[in-house]
Amino acid sequence: MGWAALVLGSGTARAEGSAAEEAEALFREARQLMADKRFAEACPKLAESHRLDPGGGTILNLAFCHEAEGKTATAYREFGEALAWARTDARPDRAEIAHAELDALEGKLARLVIVLGPGARAAGMVVERDGTTIADASLGAPVPVDPGEHVVTATADGKEPFLTTVRVSPGKRVTVVVPPLAPSRGPSGTRIAAHVTAGLSVVALGTGAIFGIRALVKEDEASARCEGTVCPDATSLDVAEDGRRAAKIADVSLGLGAACLLSSATLYWISRAKSPADAGTSIAVAPAAGSGATLLLGGTF
Repeated sequence: MGWAALVLGSGTARAEGSAAEEAEALFREARQLMADKRFAEACPKLAESHRLDPGGGTILNLAFCHEAEGKTATAYREFGEALAWARTDARPDRAEIAHAELDALEGKLARLVIVLGPGARAAGMVVERDGTTIADASLGAPVPVDPGEHVVTATADGKEPFLTTVRVSPGKRVTVVVPPLAPSRGPSGTRIAAHVTAGLSVVALGTGAIFGIRALVKEDEASARCEGTVCPDATSLDVAEDGRRAAKIADVSLGLGAACLLSSATLYWISRAKSPADAGTSIAVAPAAGSGATLLLGGTF
């Protein structure tokens, strides 16, 4: 029985209060949006209505909304919740509807299987589907998912991460095999040297700038005290000598800074040229055995 044939209330009774009133308003607005076939707008309103004031009618409507939106796995889970609500509320009419929808959706569900390949298990391993951590007990199980693209990732201590995106069609099953993760490459010696020389260049250039400014200040002061290279007293001679010394330090520091900066850029370029990151990507695709299976996918990234 489709949702269009139903006019379901939000629940058996609403509690008093602003939250319940807001939930009821959202429910009525969502029902109108569903009548207009604007499911992408209706479903979030129903979800919020159910969050504010949970009810068996609301979750049943939400299940129909997600089914119409094509999110079959989400709808399947919500019809299961609606069935539980109907039994608790002694609503055999709703229980019959929810049960019929569960039976109808069973064969339409897209399923995603995630398994660890031989030797893939590692310390601290975390496997995720669409950002949700997969429990060990669920690995290898055909889990219902909404049709479309899904992202599978795997991480482990001291290992390079695995990531792949798969598309699952309605009524089909896709198996993703997580391969053994490659050891983490970490920064190379060349890359480390590039960073060190870059730091030295910053220090040297900063020192050169400071002493360059000091040299200019002392030169101006010496020019005011001395006539050319002839200074009238020891203090003036010290000022002139201080300026010359600052100028030499500035020249050496700026030269060293420029050399370090050039060396850093060269080392960084070499480290990128030697990096195996691009060469380490591979994907293997093969048919997966089993009823309704579409493909089996694995690889290293």
